[in-house]
Amino acid sequence: MILKNLATSWAQALSRIAGETDPYKIALARYMLESLLSSILSLLFILLFGLIFGVLKTAVLLTVVVMLLKALMGGLHLKTPFRCALVGAIMTIILSYIVLFLPFHQLPTLLQLWVFVFMIYIVWKQAPLEAKGKPLTTEQKRGLARKSRIVILLIVFICWCWPQGFVTNELFYGTAFQVLNLTKPMAQAIDGLDQLLDRGWNKFHGYMKGK
Repeated sequence: MILKNLATSWAQALSRIAGETDPYKIALARYMLESLLSSILSLLFILLFGLIFGVLKTAVLLTVVVMLLKALMGGLHLKTPFRCALVGAIMTIILSYIVLFLPFHQLPTLLQLWVFVFMIYIVWKQAPLEAKGKPLTTEQKRGLARKSRIVILLIVFICWCWPQGFVTNELFYGTAFQVLNLTKPMAQAIDGLDQLLDRGWNKFHGYMKGK
């Protein structure tokens, strides 16, 4: 909520300075500012957890991959930027351990092929996934869909041709994680997590009030 309020006030201030009155452009500026603040917070969490758990390099590379792909493909978010930052950092650390202990080139070839087919299919059908509060025009959707399809094909080509490349592991797992964020089961999981966190917060808030 704090990040959203900050982004809203900054977007309104910038619109007044620039003399901008278009609600769409103001909403877009607010979303971009909130995304920037959320990204900074998420990066701080990832740097902290990466140092603590000894997977800093892998975590940072995964973060770069996911952030770049999400800019094109869109994706799911938790209710607040703080939740996104914290849960995203935790998931990145878990994914980092998977990357280190189960490198892409050690996966069975058939499994690699199935994952590639799955990623291409989901991107073709779902990307870009419009997030709540992120307005996209029809033209923007078409452009992002085209770029997403080109990028996923390029990633599959790189992973297939250079399975032991310098960043192939992070590229493969980061892409797979981002593509999962475009699916309905992941949307249901995120909604369930939001509800669980809401109940936990309400109980904590009620307990503190009772004291």
